[in-house]
Amino acid sequence: MSVTQTRAVFEKAMKSFGFPNGEKIAVAVSGGADSMALCLLADHFVRQYGGDLLALIVDHGLRPCSARQARLTADRLAQRGIDRRILTWTGEKPLHGIEQAARDARYRLLSAACRQEGCRALLLGHHRQDQAETFLIRRAKNSGPVGLAGMSAVRLTDFGRILRPLLGVAPADLRAYNRFYSQSWVEDETNLSNDFDRGRLRRTLTPRQIDEAFEQTLRYGAERRKLEEKAASFIQKNVVKSDKGYLLFQQGAFQELDLDTALFCLGDFLRFVADRPYAPRSDSLAALADKICSASFRGATLGGCRLAPSVKGQILIWRELHDLPKPVTVMNEQRFSWDRFSFFLEKPLPFKITVGPLEQRLAAKKSFPKRAFFVLPALFDNEGLFIVPHLGYKRTTTTCQVMFTPHSLLCETAQWTCPVI
Repeated sequence: MSVTQTRAVFEKAMKSFGFPNGEKIAVAVSGGADSMALCLLADHFVRQYGGDLLALIVDHGLRPCSARQARLTADRLAQRGIDRRILTWTGEKPLHGIEQAARDARYRLLSAACRQEGCRALLLGHHRQDQAETFLIRRAKNSGPVGLAGMSAVRLTDFGRILRPLLGVAPADLRAYNRFYSQSWVEDETNLSNDFDRGRLRRTLTPRQIDEAFEQTLRYGAERRKLEEKAASFIQKNVVKSDKGYLLFQQGAFQELDLDTALFCLGDFLRFVADRPYAPRSDSLAALADKICSASFRGATLGGCRLAPSVKGQILIWRELHDLPKPVTVMNEQRFSWDRFSFFLEKPLPFKITVGPLEQRLAAKKSFPKRAFFVLPALFDNEGLFIVPHLGYKRTTTTCQVMFTPHSLLCETAQWTCPVI
């Protein structure tokens, strides 16, 4: 693919996403060849069609050179007059599952920056080979049609949309684009490390295998789209989602769903309530669906959630208390977040406030599902319970607004979007 063709594919994708539309666009830039090419393409696009661009560089702090590479990337973008910010992952790093933890941290940092900067679109540099590798990794783990569809070109999020305009472009074409514009990049040695699935694949995959795997994602993507359409129809008619973080769905209507749609819906419910990037494994979902469809169903736990029968033939799903994150302490901050909620104080307070679960510190209200009552977020000062925003309780004249802002959205419309090729 020539440089002109690469730019044409990018522009075709951006126009299919609804640009130019006056939105401020953010681009995730690691400093590698793919993201640097993406940033150049986006910069060319906004210079031609108008708009603002912001490059977001995440420093995970996992390697001694990571801070230096982040600064180097920022300097390279500055030379081209591209606005940029470095986002640093601070705090303790886990001893196990570091790859997944780093991805989660990166997403949190990028999402928070997009909200702060007013960017309702975030561009990611995943390309054709990334999509093929995703398919092969998931197939090896026995994923169903949902997983085998790979990455969607468009994904709705809490701040707006995540967009992948390069899923149909080969990485060699992106490197060629950089070389044409004399753009340097940094090489990430983990890309070829045998410690990670993708690194092992990249050492052995042939071009033919990449093409075959990519074509498979398109076939499974069409299946996923149909599945999402059926799930969205069910959700619109039979699901009640509360701004207090719980969800209700009709048990009878759920029992009438075909198995694939039932499992997709159930996984989506759990992912939404627990605010996780992925649903539980399909075998676990199938076992839970069997229980829900049983006349003897009394309750279950899966994926950080609890489920139990409720009123009017409904099933209640709420956050599991023991799966909640650790309480967070803030001081002199007006905006902060905890679990799946964002808080806004009328004014910053000059003393420490800790945000955590309410538990049994107030009597449950009859109009509120008692089981979900105990995992409501509450604010505490050094004397104890200070504010419970959802319930109007407070020992202060300062008001506190709370919003339910999970990163994972419920599938209320079909979401999977085919890559632009």
